[in-house]
Amino acid sequence: MNNTIKPYEKIKENFKIFYLENGLNTFLNLKDFFEKQKENFYKEKVAEYIRNGLSQNDATIKTRQGWVSVIGRSLEIVVEVLIENFCEEYNLKITNDKILRKTNLKGELDEVKRKILVDFGSNLVLPDGDIIIYKTIPEIKILAILSVKNSFRERYTETPYWKLKLSNQNITKHIKIFMITPDNDDEISFIGNKKSRIVMEYELDGIYLAKNKFDGSKKIKSILCLIDDLRAIL
Repeated sequence: MNNTIKPYEKIKENFKIFYLENGLNTFLNLKDFFEKQKENFYKEKVAEYIRNGLSQNDATIKTRQGWVSVIGRSLEIVVEVLIENFCEEYNLKITNDKILRKTNLKGELDEVKRKILVDFGSNLVLPDGDIIIYKTIPEIKILAILSVKNSFRERYTETPYWKLKLSNQNITKHIKIFMITPDNDDEISFIGNKKSRIVMEYELDGIYLAKNKFDGSKKIKSILCLIDDLRAIL
């Protein structure tokens, strides 16, 4: 693998090509796209680790651990590609919690951070936010937080928790929290007794699935509906 480009940056370039070839249907076929990217990543990284002296088994384990980080950032990039024209049209900007965690923020980003902090008495805490959408005119206002997840396992309460905390503060109660996921393991896609779907559907403002087959509802929709719902909160 070319060490001058990070894996998720390479995936971003591959995704842009895939997007040009398939249009909006690209976002309904993310599983197929990422399975191919995973295959390429494993092939290249395992070979690289073996060249550096690791055994086949150790190389595979290390590659598997690396993919978890790569797929997370890559999914965020895919969503950024989906919303970039919308944000440009309405003069909106995006940031994320990783940027806002940096010290010595100045100007605009410092104000964005202050307008999203959660009050825990003697401490102010930055909520999780994979993509934070905000406007600057006539003043800085946080519109929505997009939580982008590949899978949930036992972590399905994390995003609803931050929604509840933000809703309890006057300065942040207007902020919408949307979940975007391919939900490859069908943890929330279909109606049943799964706590993950029940909790997230009840607490969040919207859940957008990057797939074709699922049981929809007023809040659980196709990822292709995301732009319209963002436009509705401007």
